[in-house]
Amino acid sequence: MSRRVLDGELEVGSIPERRPEEMGGEVPEKEVPAKASGEIKVWRCKVCGYLCARESPPETCPICNVGRERFEEFTFR
Repeated sequence: MSRRVLDGELEVGSIPERRPEEMGGEVPEKEVPAKASGEIKVWRCKVCGYLCARESPPETCPICNVGRERFEEFTFR
């Protein structure tokens, strides 16, 4: 695919915004699922934005390697 882009055969479009709102991103309302009671918790790394769905945050972030103290419970708006 990269060769086709370099040769001008394929045009690359823009990448959709995925950053949290506090970093300048926008969360489209139609893509935010409603959180039902009893669902598993979702944790967000405050450094890189990694999300994981489980009862407690991981020991370290698999993306940026910070400790679990840098995670916060992610809530849907």
